[in-house]
Amino acid sequence: MTLPYATVDPHSPVPLYYQIYLDLRQMIQDNVIPPTGMLPPEMEICQAYNVGRQTVRQAIARLVDENIVERFAGRGTFVRTQRSHTQFFLDRSFTQQMRELGRQPHSRLLRLEIGTVDAENIPTLGPWRGAPCLIIERLRLGDDEPICHQISTVLMSRCPGIEQQDFSSHSLYEILSTRYQLIVTRIDHVVRAVAADEYRADLLGIPAGTALLFVGTSAYTDDGDLIEYSTSYYQADRYEYSTSQTCCGE
Repeated sequence: MTLPYATVDPHSPVPLYYQIYLDLRQMIQDNVIPPTGMLPPEMEICQAYNVGRQTVRQAIARLVDENIVERFAGRGTFVRTQRSHTQFFLDRSFTQQMRELGRQPHSRLLRLEIGTVDAENIPTLGPWRGAPCLIIERLRLGDDEPICHQISTVLMSRCPGIEQQDFSSHSLYEILSTRYQLIVTRIDHVVRAVAADEYRADLLGIPAGTALLFVGTSAYTDDGDLIEYSTSYYQADRYEYSTSQTCCGE
């Protein structure tokens, strides 16, 4: 079967390997390449996108790092089977995680405002005290189920005008990569248990005092710069959470 490869743009500031990675990932998410299905040989992919083998290997390496595919020496590269629908991997973006679970990710935008970094409340952003930032507060949903309450602080020096984007239906990290060529390659976490206050309990549709998992996330671009800090509150009694050293996007 011939795959519906998208056309890549060699003049785009988005790296070719990343364009190919996004296209292959989309085909996997759309089940064009099903679980346990094999990716075409590297040379076929090179010819389809009219790129060199090293570019294709970079794209596939990112899919491997995100545990979307796995390589077997002498056999090829295969799509991994879908994970448990109750397991979260905290080193993946919310949007990617929902798609991997077979759910439609979307958000209810609660607040969007331009401000300056408040280093007292966010010590991680201390070096950027007073810098312009965008604060995005969202209720993140999988299909119609509230999954987490999230507040993101985005440093705006490298993404001017980002407040004009649609954060209810688009991933922050995908906006950063496609519109600003800022590719998130590292995500650091601080995780602890907290109890739901009345505000978050109402948003998540749970009783006040219910156990939540707090995740503080620092996202870095491929040149090592911090671009975003977020706090997320997940229901702790409904899901199992895992993390590893690799990362991907929002």
